[in-house]
Amino acid sequence: MEELDFQGLLDYFKQKGFQRGEQVILGNFGTVQTLLSLIFETPVNVYDIEMKEKNGDIIRQVNLKAEPGGQVLVAQATSRIPVDRNRSDVLQAITSGKLGLGQIVVTNQIPNRRILQEVGRNKEAFWRTYTIEGPDLFLEIHEHFPREPYEKVGWIEPEAG
Repeated sequence: MEELDFQGLLDYFKQKGFQRGEQVILGNFGTVQTLLSLIFETPVNVYDIEMKEKNGDIIRQVNLKAEPGGQVLVAQATSRIPVDRNRSDVLQAITSGKLGLGQIVVTNQIPNRRILQEVGRNKEAFWRTYTIEGPDLFLEIHEHFPREPYEKVGWIEPEAG
């Protein structure tokens, strides 16, 4: 499913029973931190950045938490960044840990396309995996969204059963 295949994306979401609020989050390819800040009406910040190198990839894990005080976990992201498929300035920005992956792409003005690879949901969470691809750029990102905080603010309805 590619970002510009709107009808395919809508049909897929409808077929799988995704709620409208889930669709907005899973189908959005802007900066997820901005979108979540708007949903929760408070800044959402990145915490607990952990990076390790494994088999030629940088594996980056972060928690996104709503303020004040970062008390509410609203998303977790695990990214796979192949060292041999990314420019040195991108790798340097990633390992510095100061910017999100989407922010790095925008800051460096790298032409790219974002491709939705997989989406899913159950009564505890919903998630997506997508790639950001461009010249000397390849990022694979898996984002996991626990349902409870979104239900509490009325963004999505509680699941039956």
